[in-house]
Amino acid sequence: MMQGDCYNLGIRIRNNAGNPVTPEDIKDVQITIGPYTKRYAKAELFFEDGLWFFPLTQAESFSMVPNMAVPAAVRLVWANGVVEGKPLYGVRFEESISKEVL
Repeated sequence: MMQGDCYNLGIRIRNNAGNPVTPEDIKDVQITIGPYTKRYAKAELFFEDGLWFFPLTQAESFSMVPNMAVPAAVRLVWANGVVEGKPLYGVRFEESISKEVL
């Protein structure tokens, strides 16, 4: 991604068997990318076609440190109440020449 990009970042979450985690499997999903945390239970995330989507605004992506991996993680509250977290890898932001919110 580039600083200033504004779109829904798709994240594939799989269970230990390798199957996609769906809304039917969980009570809540929390995804944190950099300083921003969004939750499914608060309707800040949505699920479609096997992906969890994390909407990023231009202002949010501009605030990310460029040219390095951004800390990111996912936490699930499974339907049985167990809470499990895992790091996310590969979330990087390239520096934008323009710093204007369009």
